[in-house]
Amino acid sequence: MALRQIALVAATLAVIVVTAVVILAWDTTDDVAIDPDATETTSTTSTTTSTTTTTIPVDCLNTAQLETSTTTTEAADSDSSAPTTSFVWPNLGPNDSVSTVGIGEITFGMTVRQAEAASGTWLSPCAPVSDCYRVTPSPAPEGLSFVVTEGTIERLDVVAGPVTTRSGIGIGSEEQEIIERFDDQLETVPLDATTKDLVFVPTDAGDADFRVIFTVRDGFVESMRSGRVPQVVAQDPCITS
Repeated sequence: MALRQIALVAATLAVIVVTAVVILAWDTTDDVAIDPDATETTSTTSTTTSTTTTTIPVDCLNTAQLETSTTTTEAADSDSSAPTTSFVWPNLGPNDSVSTVGIGEITFGMTVRQAEAASGTWLSPCAPVSDCYRVTPSPAPEGLSFVVTEGTIERLDVVAGPVTTRSGIGIGSEEQEIIERFDDQLETVPLDATTKDLVFVPTDAGDADFRVIFTVRDGFVESMRSGRVPQVVAQDPCITS
C-alpha cells in the first residue's frame, strides 16, 4: 500500500514538473514575439537613420552662400580634426569690376543661360519670369542684381559689397572722386535735395548706348548701375508708365 502511494505521488510530481516546463516555454515564446521594447527599438532605429531633404529658398539679397561659407570655416576652426575647406569663387567674384558693358565675364545682351555658363554661377529670378524681371547671382559678391528684358540681360545694379568700377569707384566712394576722374563725361540728374545721379557717358562710338550711373547721397555713392539705354536710366526699369 505504501509503495502504491509513493508511486502515485511521484507520478503526480512528474506531471506538475512537465506542465511547468511547458508553461515557461510558452511564456518565453510570447515575450520574443510581442516584446514591446524590441518593437520600440526597431522603430527608433528606423527614425534615426531616415533622411530629410530641406529646400532652401532663394534670397534676393544673395547672402546665403557667403553665410554658408563662413559657417563652414568657423566649424572647421572649432574642431581641429575637421578638414579645412576654403571657398573658391566662380568666374564672378569681388575682384571683377563693373564697366559700361557688364561685369566680369557677363556682358549685356547675353541670355540668362549664356551668362550662367560664362560666369559659372546661378542667376536666380527674384520675381516670376516675364518680359522684365530681376535675377541675382549665387555664389557671387553681395549686393548684385541683373535686370533681364525680353530675354537678355540689359542692366546691373550694385547696392552693397566690395565690387567697384574699373577705376575703383564703389559703394561709399566720394562724389568729388567721381568728378575728378570723369568730369568732362558726366551728366548730373538731380533726384531730391540731397540725392543726384552722376551719369557717365562713354565717348567711344561702340559704347554709345551704354551708361554707368552713380547715385550719390550727401556726397557719397549710395548705389550704382550699369547697362544699356533705356533700361539703365530708369529708376525702376520693370515698371511701365
